[in-house]
Amino acid sequence: MNSMASLQIRDVPEPLRQLLMQRARTQKRSLSQQALVDLEALVGGDPRARRRQVLQRIQERWQRIPPMHWDEPPEELIRADRER
Repeated sequence: MNSMASLQIRDVPEPLRQLLMQRARTQKRSLSQQALVDLEALVGGDPRARRRQVLQRIQERWQRIPPMHWDEPPEELIRADRER
């Protein structure tokens, strides 16, 4: 299980805190959630690269799952469901 690190920021200037609070309210997020979103946007790297990494992880997970086998073809299952 991956644990999440925490970060505490002290001495935030009041105008900056107010701006962050306003952004959080507008997006219906907590102050911590908004700060995390803003940090990710600033230092999180290339969003396309992150998306490729996520898609790669999804593909790797799917490859580990054995294929499903049905006794009847999907068309027959749909037909039987319609006739119920």
